[in-house]
Amino acid sequence: MSPRPPARRGACPAFLAPMETGDGLILRLVPAEGAISSGQLRGLARAATAFGNSMMEITARGSLQVRGLTAETVAPLQDAVLALGITPRLGLAIDISPLSGLDPREIADARPLAQRIREGAAGLAGKLGPKVSVVVDGGGAISLGGHKADVRLVAMRSSPGVRWSITIGGGAPELLAEQDAASLALDALSRIAALGRRARATDLLGCAATQPATSGDDGTPATPLGTFSLAGGRFACGIGLPFGAGAADLFAALADAAEKAGARDLRPATERVLLATGLDAEGAHAFAADARRLGCLTAPDDPRAFIAACPGAPACVCAHFPARDLAPNVAEALAPLLDGTVTVHLSACAKGCAHPAPATLTFVGMDEGIALVHEGAPSGARGPAIAVDALVATLATLAATSRAPGETGRGLLARMQEAGLPAGLWLREGNDRPMVKT
Repeated sequence: MSPRPPARRGACPAFLAPMETGDGLILRLVPAEGAISSGQLRGLARAATAFGNSMMEITARGSLQVRGLTAETVAPLQDAVLALGITPRLGLAIDISPLSGLDPREIADARPLAQRIREGAAGLAGKLGPKVSVVVDGGGAISLGGHKADVRLVAMRSSPGVRWSITIGGGAPELLAEQDAASLALDALSRIAALGRRARATDLLGCAATQPATSGDDGTPATPLGTFSLAGGRFACGIGLPFGAGAADLFAALADAAEKAGARDLRPATERVLLATGLDAEGAHAFAADARRLGCLTAPDDPRAFIAACPGAPACVCAHFPARDLAPNVAEALAPLLDGTVTVHLSACAKGCAHPAPATLTFVGMDEGIALVHEGAPSGARGPAIAVDALVATLATLAATSRAPGETGRGLLARMQEAGLPAGLWLREGNDRPMVKT
């Protein structure tokens, strides 16, 4: 048994190209400068209510999304964004840390190299596919190691100065000076464009091998929740949207809280986080307290921080179950295992939009129910499946399993995988042998 092939569109929603799904059109907005004011976020929330279904999201890559648009309301929303003074990023996606230039821990400010690549790639507009992306990681408090990229540049301390490790697709990294790294990145992008809009870096000669994305030392995402020191004695405070989404009223309330706390601006960040920057210590504490009262994540050990969930049914036409609605109960059931070594992905179909990288546990919607992939991606689901209404109880049983002294949650799952997970209902990725009940 395999999952029903999802409707792959070959693209993600964008500011100028919203994407159709079950609850209407989704428009994605990435502020060109990476930051917006509290007033702009309030205005965007008003526009999401006026022209969409009031649901807003922050994605795993730190983009803002407005859901529930119609063909008639897309243009008014776009006009509202521009009227608010928000300049959307258009064209090639180049991701840098939202704290670039502010983070005293960074090895290099990623902005100049990113700008050089952006300007050099301007002539490739319309020739690169919409999913082609570049990551420029200057180091520091917020890692971009979990981001997939066709071209990845990572700052490395060197003698003399700083050099950049550049990886094209899955090829071997090269350590180069900034100018040479930019030239190689632009050459790779030109070669990708020459292959057509469906091409990716892994289609280039010598770049097909897969290089797993990295994050924390144990492979879990480094979620930027909490307080971070900035240059000049100021602070940034990162709070998380519950499973990356909330009503427009929640975003407006967060804008109010940030303004009251004295924030300079707000920055959507990796792993569905919103950063308020330019705070003093008291303001950072106040913003976190207000966000916590609003139901947001404020601490890295919050069980919800380790769960990625797509909207699921009925918001997505491909979905087999209501992933995001189910996520709070899954977080509660698995809380004893979510010690920082385990990641969980609720994927209502096999596309895996919410978490493209492998997770410790991935639950995949299928015609017959929910299947499990252990240490893999949704595409590895083969069944058998259990009923949606049996999932939470089964996970609670799993989480109650006794651990050996010093055993992590991930270690327990690996041990249980060998013995057979409770209820004997799931398989390891690529393994058609049913697990036996313990």
